[in-house]
Amino acid sequence: MSLEFGPDSPQWFSKVESPERVENSEDVEWDFTTDFAVVGYGGAGVSAALQAAEMGLQVLAVDAFGGGGATAMNGGIFYAGGGTSIQRQAGVEDTAEEMYKYLRIETQDVVSPQTLNRFCAGSSADLDWLVGHGVRFDSTYYPKKTFYPPAGSFLYHSDSALAATHAAIAKPAPRGHKYWHEPSNQSVGFGIHLTEPLQARAAALGVEFWPRTEARRLIVSVDGDVLGVSVIRIAPESPHFVAYAEAQEKARKILQKLPTSMPGFARLERKAQQFWRKADELQREHGKHFRIRAYRGVCLSAGGFIWNRQMVESHAPKYVTSMAMGSPGGDNGSGIRLGQSVGGAAALMERMSSWRFINPPSQWPKGILINSRGQRYVNEELYGAAIGLAMNEHQSGEGYILLDRALYRGSWREVVLDNLFPFMRIPLVLALLFQVRKGRTLGALAKKLKIPEAALTETVARYNRGADGLEADEFGKSRSECNALREGPFYAVDVSPSSKMFPCPAMSVGGLRVNEQSGQVLRADGSPIVGLYAAGRTAIGLPSNLYVSGLSAADCVFSGRRAALHASC
Repeated sequence: MSLEFGPDSPQWFSKVESPERVENSEDVEWDFTTDFAVVGYGGAGVSAALQAAEMGLQVLAVDAFGGGGATAMNGGIFYAGGGTSIQRQAGVEDTAEEMYKYLRIETQDVVSPQTLNRFCAGSSADLDWLVGHGVRFDSTYYPKKTFYPPAGSFLYHSDSALAATHAAIAKPAPRGHKYWHEPSNQSVGFGIHLTEPLQARAAALGVEFWPRTEARRLIVSVDGDVLGVSVIRIAPESPHFVAYAEAQEKARKILQKLPTSMPGFARLERKAQQFWRKADELQREHGKHFRIRAYRGVCLSAGGFIWNRQMVESHAPKYVTSMAMGSPGGDNGSGIRLGQSVGGAAALMERMSSWRFINPPSQWPKGILINSRGQRYVNEELYGAAIGLAMNEHQSGEGYILLDRALYRGSWREVVLDNLFPFMRIPLVLALLFQVRKGRTLGALAKKLKIPEAALTETVARYNRGADGLEADEFGKSRSECNALREGPFYAVDVSPSSKMFPCPAMSVGGLRVNEQSGQVLRADGSPIVGLYAAGRTAIGLPSNLYVSGLSAADCVFSGRRAALHASC
């Protein structure tokens, strides 16, 4: 942490305080001692706690809320390959080598080739570890391209591996493993089928969990080694604890009623603030500070910062209009700030994963995605995060899906008649009703969009030549996904992140730099901070370049176990 930036900085935007420095740990009045302390009990935190307990360590985990974090709230996908037991049951062939070749495309150099290879080689074993602790999967395979599998399917292509450009490099295989669950139309919360079994197993192995407990500062030696953590907690047996939990959950429930980018959310946010203020007041009046000594280390696994809008404005302002994914009230950057408070280096804080999914409906990728200059700029069959990256980072957040008459009508048929989850169907209906411009000709549509007619006409002509097989597609889109746009009227669906009726989800993927062998937090000079680890979205990891569905959950397990294994040595 630089001298100019820290808890006293106006850009800190966090309740995290400066560390407590002690000359002799024996002179500190510790309220609780443990081997391994985990801050944040979501996917990464519970993986770290469970692995540490398996290694024989005494473990205490704390969470500012009830546990589960963003992992519990997500769509319930775990990215795994290399010949998992589920892939084999489905008759799917995959190898760690092909998985590695594919993920090299997506991760680039955000982690080392050695780390990526270790992740891929151990992917099948990670899934078996989950199964061994009660997480259930299913081998029912959905072979088509979609951003989320239909009801009853649990194994699917959750990435861009089917795209011709990627398939030419690595053999595709379905690596999106959805946790098995009873049929449900809910839009979020499938991740509990990972976190709850792991929490139950951790408790059975003796992990102690303190919910509604906020980590405020780290405790360090004069040499900068992390000795423990200071938390604030209301006594669980107190009626004030119940009132505190109720206030938190009422605020969180309100914030989940609408996407953050939709009209009306500001009103909900103001209402939620009433309950956040009540919770803060209860914590101030009835909370007690506890010093926790952690002999083997502290693991920071408190998520990212997408729900801290001040941090988003400071680090990644172009994503302020995107729909915040993650845990409302959580994912506030506290884990990252705790690491920075003791000299941990953060990086890629400007980087977000923003998902512009355009399949379903399956007709949309057959059209073209254009900017306000009438230019096409991406392969439309790619995974939503790749499209979102191109749109937000290289096109100023501009995007229109251009369809002809047949594709537009087909879109409506699929949205109305196909077996889509409500969280998929409703935004599509709103987009088709309220975010569409129509023109009898391309020229008429260009005029309505205020884009150059000549540029749009040339873009469509070039695309049509590729669709007709006269030349290669400009962006390498599979021939089967190319559909010549000839029959008017023509339609442009506004899929820009600023679109009020078609939210574009986003989450932060930057965080603390860690030693990729151990998970230890690194200083700016590359030296490790003894006694401090980071995992999941608090740290830079596998999804920090380009996210695909399930990769964050897989990284949470991978990085959480890594930290615990090193702390156990």
